[in-house]
Amino acid sequence: MNSNKATIHRFVTTLENLGYLTKNQQDKYQLAPKFYTLVKKGAEHYNLLEIAKPYLTQFAYDVNESVLLAGYTESTVYYMDKIESPSALRIVLEPGKTAPLYSVASGKLYLAHLPDEEVEAYFNAYPLTQITQNTITCKEAMKRELVEIRKQGYAVDHEEWEEYLRGVAFPIYDYTNQLVSALCIAGVSYRFTKEKVTCIAPKAAEMAAEISKFLGYVKKEGESMYEKK
Repeated sequence: MNSNKATIHRFVTTLENLGYLTKNQQDKYQLAPKFYTLVKKGAEHYNLLEIAKPYLTQFAYDVNESVLLAGYTESTVYYMDKIESPSALRIVLEPGKTAPLYSVASGKLYLAHLPDEEVEAYFNAYPLTQITQNTITCKEAMKRELVEIRKQGYAVDHEEWEEYLRGVAFPIYDYTNQLVSALCIAGVSYRFTKEKVTCIAPKAAEMAAEISKFLGYVKKEGESMYEKK
């Protein structure tokens, strides 16, 4: 390593402040539990992509729309993978792109899984600002939307993030029975109609459930996926 001691010290101090390194009783640095948690999450992330890829590929051709895999941070959705629609006219939405939770189907799906107090905290921290003319900017309207999502089991956005783009998202759970991702279908609104969304919803929900099973999710009899934990 060509870095000088001052540079290395700053690097180590940063890792310690972030919680990835800690000092033992001999005053020597060692990896902290947070580091192993990060590695575990990275492995699970890769496993999810590996499991989901064949489903994304098949479904993109079945429905002639782009199919994506979404993940979450505290305030945003980020897209981990995408299979392009076979259609010549398709959306431009690349892996790594992010969007506010409230503006896209996968983000609203995530909010629908949160307890009411956490939803309220989200509204307080991240105001619902206008992005397109269809963006939901009223808290009460969004709360009604979340109730509807819990009833139907999936979320839809109607050009709320980008004009002419409609999306639908279905939940993917892991072995801890927590929402970890969303199976998303997105397309230009004139072709990806409300009727088409309704038509493909049962198959998409089944596919998301299959991916969840591979991740170790087991739904208990009579349990709602949206029960507040």
